[in-house]
Amino acid sequence: MEKPDVRVAIVILKEDKILLVQHKKEGKKYWLLPGGRVDFGETLIEAIQREMLEEANIKVEVGNLLFVSDAISNKRHIINIFFEGEMIAGNLKVGDEEILQCVEFVPLSQIDELTFYPLVKKELKQWLTNRKPLGYLGNRWE
Repeated sequence: MEKPDVRVAIVILKEDKILLVQHKKEGKKYWLLPGGRVDFGETLIEAIQREMLEEANIKVEVGNLLFVSDAISNKRHIINIFFEGEMIAGNLKVGDEEILQCVEFVPLSQIDELTFYPLVKKELKQWLTNRKPLGYLGNRWE
């Protein structure tokens, strides 16, 4: 039995836009909050900072913990940990990984139209409204 993967992600806002990354996997495109897998020996904050350099060519300051969710299927288990943060340096540019399609600030008004994983759109919008951490969200696999 495999152990769960731990993935960190960051919510970065700029005016009325949110930073998102588009992935393409198995012919399907979808959006997610930028971040990635935590490597052995890395803190959650170090992982976010490394991933943001790799995915988006930016340095970030990591803020408060927002919420945590699982994504559990019959083949995988990912623990997703979401933080708020801000971009402090760099020029936004998509990383070299083949899966990465683009990284950009997307208008908040367009979130409902996007294919978005993990399934945390509702909670993200709730946080954007009241700015209170939401705790554990449960399994968000689809």
